[in-house]
Amino acid sequence: MVTASLAAVLFSTRVSAQKDSIQQYVSRALDIMKHKSVNKSKVNWEELSRITLDDASKARTIKETYPVLEKALQSLDDSHSKFYPEDVVRQYTLGYKATGQEFPVIDSKMLENRYAYISLPNIGSFNKDDWNLYITTFYSKVNELQKQKPKGWIVDLRDNYGGMLYPMYAAAAPFFDRKNIVGTKDAEGSIEYFNYKDGKFYEGSTATQLFHLKEKQPKLIKTPVAVLVNKITGSSAEFITAAFVGQKNVKLIGVNTQGLTSGNQEYKLSDGSFLVLTIGNIVDRTGKEYHIIGEGISPDIRIEKTDDKAKTNESYMNKAFGYIDGKL
Repeated sequence: MVTASLAAVLFSTRVSAQKDSIQQYVSRALDIMKHKSVNKSKVNWEELSRITLDDASKARTIKETYPVLEKALQSLDDSHSKFYPEDVVRQYTLGYKATGQEFPVIDSKMLENRYAYISLPNIGSFNKDDWNLYITTFYSKVNELQKQKPKGWIVDLRDNYGGMLYPMYAAAAPFFDRKNIVGTKDAEGSIEYFNYKDGKFYEGSTATQLFHLKEKQPKLIKTPVAVLVNKITGSSAEFITAAFVGQKNVKLIGVNTQGLTSGNQEYKLSDGSFLVLTIGNIVDRTGKEYHIIGEGISPDIRIEKTDDKAKTNESYMNKAFGYIDGKL
């Protein structure tokens, strides 16, 4: 039998061990931020660590440190880094079907019998089957449209607020004219370009993602491409936008994009939560860095936005048709 005094000692030991675990958890997260953040040189790490660890000392469980880590991420001042609790990560990993969510709708059609229209929607899932389905569906629709020999293409990135870059980039690959068209520039000034080939996504020279697709990749598209963007177009969708900057057969049409022009990397913590950290700013094929938060990527052909959505959309389409027809 355990005596009352011994029970108190054992309880105290367990609490101490838990505190150590909490401190280690938070220290690990701070260490990742310190070494990987694109803004790491702008942060007083001694001060941030002192404040964050002091706040964490009041937590009794790891879950109670989540707001502490969210506060620390705000101190990085990149407007993009986020903390995803393990239950949210689990939902993302399960995917759309398992969680009862609607799968991203890829809209495609021929307009006026000569312009091929296709949307590239956001995809917010860590599920690899979702990625494969997204790319396969996009390729299938592009292949069908190619059979109708369109004069030009309209790729719609409006209202795409981001999500997972890997499937989005792989889907859009048939529209890209060459390698090394978009990447990130880290805190040390090193640039790493992204590429896609034969079902593999590359970060630099390393293949980091492998897709299993049921549809043949469409042939390279060389006819004019009008890419539609708006103020909601953000994050991963801005990577796609930047990939088109400077491509000879492409014009960006719309308004400046959202301005979350930075790249995030997921770091898994011990409880399964994700520290999604901004590790670099977008660079395009010319080496231009998009580092100003909120500025976004400027279109080649600007439209005047109105409160009438139908009229705004009509303006987008008229500009797209005009570019494809060689009138703009």
